[in-house]
Amino acid sequence: MNLKRSIFFYDRANRMSREGRLEEAVDDYCCAFLDRIDDLACSIEFILFYKLQLSRYFSNKKKCFLSLPEGDMVSDLIKESYDEFVSDMESSPFNVTSSGRKRLLENVKIVFPVQNDTEEIEEPRKVSK
Repeated sequence: MNLKRSIFFYDRANRMSREGRLEEAVDDYCCAFLDRIDDLACSIEFILFYKLQLSRYFSNKKKCFLSLPEGDMVSDLIKESYDEFVSDMESSPFNVTSSGRKRLLENVKIVFPVQNDTEEIEEPRKVSK
């Protein structure tokens, strides 16, 4: 893990978020927290999956902000979901094409914990992938 790089992107993501530059904030959060995942073989497939899932997580939050522990927890959930998907694909008796695999990955739904259970649930914001 490159801690300096991770903290650089984390600080920049927070700044981008405060400035309302949400797409850039999500990109920087991805860079910050991908560096913090242990034993990551950074395949393009995983990075795209990670960004999609992190965008979905932010779409259900009022603010595009992550604390370090929250980001680590979300990253762990995303990595576990990806690892489970890969395991399922490897044990599947069916041959899945790369385009089929991509569609399957896009349809993976992760149930992220909600911090403010007592607040009224709002319509998710649209954060692009």
